[in-house]
Amino acid sequence: MDKLRYYVSVSAGIVGTEPALTDQLTVLATDEERNHLIALLEKERKALESTYVRAPIPYKSADHDSATNRYNDSMIEIYRFIYRIGTIETKRHIEYMDILRELRTPDYRHPGY
Repeated sequence: MDKLRYYVSVSAGIVGTEPALTDQLTVLATDEERNHLIALLEKERKALESTYVRAPIPYKSADHDSATNRYNDSMIEIYRFIYRIGTIETKRHIEYMDILRELRTPDYRHPGY
């Protein structure tokens, strides 16, 4: 299966075929990989929406909130997948972000790693 170049804006939840002026990461993906990435971004959007429910509650700490934890886990899952299918520049950018624990520890044992 041929891989095509896509431009991903995680903050906007967009996977496009044309570069934009917004923040974006470049990936090379099959149709199946692109569809999986779109599904991950949709899952993240739903996780983000659930954090809005907690936001106006002044006494509820975000660091002990399951919705926030789900959102954070969803973001890590997205960046992990983007890293896997990303271009060299995208991989370098994610490494610079220092958000994937397995990149910090070379002997990290993660399923599928």
